Amino acid sequence: MPEQPEVDDRHDSIVVEGDDVDHVLPPQELDPFTPEPAPSDKARNAMRVAVVVVVILVLVVLYTVLR
Repeated sequence: MPEQPEVDDRHDSIVVEGDDVDHVLPPQELDPFTPEPAPSDKARNAMRVAVVVVVILVLVVLYTVLR
């Protein structure tokens, strides 16, 4: 049975040692576990307006169907 490679604390990547370490793993900015930045206030307000419009449309459709 082959020996298991050494892993770091996150257990999702192999620990690389040697002279060419930087060329083996992708840079940190490409790390898929880096959280996305929070949306701006303008984007949040746009999403709130969109949700309100959808809720109003659903209420109008329900009112016309159940009338």
